[in-house]
Amino acid sequence: MTPDDATPNTLNESLDRYRQQQFTGQITLVPTKGNQQRWSFFFCLGRLFWVDDGKSDNRRTLRLLQAVCPSIKQKRFALREGDAFAAQNYSLLMVLLHRRVLSQELFCQVVNGVIAEAVFDLLWQTGGAVQVGTEVPYDPLDVLKMASVTVKSHAAITEAAQAWAAWQEAQLVDFHPDWALAIRSTDQLRERLAPEVYQKLALAIDGQRTVRDLAVLMRKDVPTITRSLVPYIRRNIIDLHPIEDLPSLVVLPTPGAEGNGRSSDRRQTVPTPAAATTATAATIACIDDSPQVCAAMSQIIEQAGYVPLCIQDSTQALTVLLERKPKLIFLDLIMPVANGYEICAQIRRVALFRDIPIAILTGSDGIIDRVRAKVVGATDFVSKPVETEKILTLIQKYLSAATAPVNSPAGATAASLNPKTG
Repeated sequence: MTPDDATPNTLNESLDRYRQQQFTGQITLVPTKGNQQRWSFFFCLGRLFWVDDGKSDNRRTLRLLQAVCPSIKQKRFALREGDAFAAQNYSLLMVLLHRRVLSQELFCQVVNGVIAEAVFDLLWQTGGAVQVGTEVPYDPLDVLKMASVTVKSHAAITEAAQAWAAWQEAQLVDFHPDWALAIRSTDQLRERLAPEVYQKLALAIDGQRTVRDLAVLMRKDVPTITRSLVPYIRRNIIDLHPIEDLPSLVVLPTPGAEGNGRSSDRRQTVPTPAAATTATAATIACIDDSPQVCAAMSQIIEQAGYVPLCIQDSTQALTVLLERKPKLIFLDLIMPVANGYEICAQIRRVALFRDIPIAILTGSDGIIDRVRAKVVGATDFVSKPVETEKILTLIQKYLSAATAPVNSPAGATAASLNPKTG
């Protein structure tokens, strides 16, 4: 195995351990020797969802964000204090997602881009020879509020390793794409370029734009742009130099500025009076963005003598489920931001919920939907519109007598509907 072949494997060995442990928290990776650069990797239940390098985070996030959403012009964004955590730029992207400024696809594109570029920087500086510096576990409930959307971070790391291999092959290891460009000799550059090319380049290279910035502006890939500039850099016609990061993109309120009214602005689960009064009955969850479906399901579950837990915000689903620990889950298939397949897969990754019955609510009961749902761990299907008889039958099917409420009519009702069960 050549050193180049080993480069991504060294990093992967450091990360795989936390994937396998289903770690939730932040680790810092540091070079095994040399400089003191640190990279922070953030995990949620073993899933990598963000990387900070503490050096180009703001510039990188803003560039990738504006590339997918050109209408965003500002460089500072005001967040509520409760919306931010250690990875502030990730918090910013989540807020933009919730406000529908970013679609889920664009959100994932930006996050994966950040991870890929940060890991490329790690490989450029260390060759992949890193070790764990610190490890800070977080409460999964706190992290799940932010890291509720699944990103393909493994693909982003693979992309970074491939980009680093291509960078080496192109003999560009002396140059970093996050360094800024400046023209040192306008006369020499003008002599060597066609007039129209010189005009474009002179306007684009302003001493502040990095190679990556220029690649976006010119709509070229980073290696191509870099290779075209290398002859001028080597002749000192163009200078390539490290540059400071932008100021923080996130502006948080001063202490006390928000008062105590923040919680009223947060989406809540549908209130369920039975939750406060039926402490001994099992909880049954319904995750559906439709208020009408939630109301209908709450009524059916309450009538059966169980405690309804209806969740309309799919991004908060796993957090609420961990807090309330239901015994049965009804899950809508089609929802904004995170769909039923993604939520089901997230639920199954939690050890507490590996065996919980999950019934999919769907208006399109096709064979493809059923197969896909089974793959991510669904237990059963219920066709929409919601019908009392169907719901009661499933409740009786999956909840044992031990979880049934005392003196509840639900057992008799469900038994009469489905005499072969129980």
